[in-house]
Amino acid sequence: MADDLGVNLLLASSSISAPLLGVMAATLFGISALPAKRGLLFVNAETGCLITMATTWLVCLLLGPLWMRTEDWFTAGFWVFALAGLIHPYLSMYASLEALKRAGTTVASTLAATAPFFSTLGAVVLLGEDLTVVVALATVGIVAGVMVLTFDGRRMARVIRVALIFASIAAVIRGSTHVIGKWGLELLPNPFMATFVAFSVGLVCMTIFFRLRHGHLPRNLPADGVKYFFYSGLCIAFAIISMYGALMLGRVVVISPIIASYPVFTLLSVWAVRAERISGRLVLGVLMVTAGVVVIALVGGAG
Repeated sequence: MADDLGVNLLLASSSISAPLLGVMAATLFGISALPAKRGLLFVNAETGCLITMATTWLVCLLLGPLWMRTEDWFTAGFWVFALAGLIHPYLSMYASLEALKRAGTTVASTLAATAPFFSTLGAVVLLGEDLTVVVALATVGIVAGVMVLTFDGRRMARVIRVALIFASIAAVIRGSTHVIGKWGLELLPNPFMATFVAFSVGLVCMTIFFRLRHGHLPRNLPADGVKYFFYSGLCIAFAIISMYGALMLGRVVVISPIIASYPVFTLLSVWAVRAERISGRLVLGVLMVTAGVVVIALVGGAG
């Protein structure tokens, strides 16, 4: 039937589809930062979140005939993604955009990509797993990479500290998203439905938050702001679907580090359009943080 087509295409794929979908998600996540950064010149982070979430929700809805199945609405996985939507994408996207606005495209993306570090840290603290020497060294590499990216010998601006806070919040939330997503997909093996449910809840939460904070919904929006966040939302939509598809077909320890590499694609995109100055220090920081999170995800999962 048509409503099974999108899901069946994923299920019929070979095992190599999982890492390929992970690479696709990383690529789209990385590219999405560029239009989002430009959109922040015209609208605030909350409005950007609303436009991005609405775009992602609309994409899923328009593709509904290819994936929507009646039985998916009555599974335990539906409630897993509904509850997950309360924090991701709602809180994580807002925190990411605030960091993006304050720290710049590549720095914000790189800091947010430390999510696997928080997954491993949670496993050590909450599950009693051992912290190996390799993981410890990778953690040092991440800290060093962040210092390379953010340290200013003349002054440590307050705005950078605030950006670090927002980026860290986003990373903590995203660090748990892959684990929760894998669990939810075992109960609801439909990445399209997972995305649709999570973003439906997130969109409602963000709308309520905006209304309470500003006393009204967005109005008189600049066309450029809507345009850039619409582009970003398109990238995010297919990135999230690809991410859930990869998690459904593969293991978290394989997919998580692949997706964590998305700052590399941000860096390449920035370089391609010359949207941000690329220095040697910036390149070194991106490589150090990305290498650190990949090592942590792989070694942490192997234990």
